[in-house]
Amino acid sequence: MGTGKSLELFFVNGKPDEMLTARVFNWTGHVLKSPRTQIKDALERSEAQFTGVYLLLGSLDGSPKIYVGESECVADRIKQHDLKKDWWDDAVLITTTANELNKAHVKYLESRLINLADQSKHSTLDNSTKPPISKLSEATTSNMEEFID
Repeated sequence: MGTGKSLELFFVNGKPDEMLTARVFNWTGHVLKSPRTQIKDALERSEAQFTGVYLLLGSLDGSPKIYVGESECVADRIKQHDLKKDWWDDAVLITTTANELNKAHVKYLESRLINLADQSKHSTLDNSTKPPISKLSEATTSNMEEFID
């Protein structure tokens, strides 16, 4: 039997359908979810300036759609998408609490998340390419797989 995990959700404005943060005890990751209507405020937060991966979630023609990306400054990249992609409703930013991810880490995570999203068949991927999985050391690969879990 596996061990349980404790999830902390913080509703930034006190409302569950608005901006929220999520953390798992003993996990260095940090998740920030924001509806597009609050994206300006979300991108001003310190964790949005960190290196990380992000998901844009929405629908097009009634079908769920997702875009997976990575950046050394997540806020800068999402600002670009805000101007060019009109279908998304929510952004999910995945960073670490102390900005501990580097470019190689997030390229690996992006590739793995694209593969997982594609395999799930839940949403249509908006990504035009499927980048290959970055070559990392055995230890770093293990760390990134643990991060995904």
